[in-house]
Amino acid sequence: MKVRTALSEVIISSPLAVLEEHAKSCASCVAKLPVFFQEAQAGKWSRAEKVQKEVSELESAADELKGVVRQNMPRGLWMSVSRTDLLELVRMQDKMANDTKDVVGLSLGRELAFPAPLEKQVIKYISTVLDCVNAAVEVVSATRELSRTAFGARQVKAIASKSAAVERLERKTDDMQSRLRAKLRGHEDKLSPIDAIFLYQLLTQIGDIADSAEKVTHRAQIIANS
Repeated sequence: MKVRTALSEVIISSPLAVLEEHAKSCASCVAKLPVFFQEAQAGKWSRAEKVQKEVSELESAADELKGVVRQNMPRGLWMSVSRTDLLELVRMQDKMANDTKDVVGLSLGRELAFPAPLEKQVIKYISTVLDCVNAAVEVVSATRELSRTAFGARQVKAIASKSAAVERLERKTDDMQSRLRAKLRGHEDKLSPIDAIFLYQLLTQIGDIADSAEKVTHRAQIIANS
């Protein structure tokens, strides 16, 4: 109860500070993806399950923080920025964690691993998605710092530059996904049709995490320019 009360007080004085913590919490879920897929690719499913449980716990922690934010978000004249924009920001941040939980759940549930020749490229793809998420968190952090300086023009430009970096990373993940899909087609004859379908789905869902990260930066930019 004391923790919730303290968080409520922080939200009222600086909602962006708590949203920054929520963004970092969601990113910590995504940070588990490389380890999970290293275990999955090695066929070490018991170890992969342990990582999946860690992802689930981290996602639950992010959900709890999201709930506190939503329940205690001040209204009206107490807000320095749009309440709608802040709630949309927390929703997109939350999607990064939810998508990660879905990815590991699908892979573990069917014990799905990518064909060995694709392994290095898949791990690099996941690493780039994580880079995109971490860059998005930097944008959220910069937006919080910006609020302390009354949204000055120089700081707004800095956020625009960081956001452009996120967009470049997201486009890179799109390109990597396309190349992986093309290579996966060359291995379909060695896979069951069901597994092939789910592997394509995994590639899409991993890419969705980067897409959500880009949307986080877009919403943060709207707040910065408000």
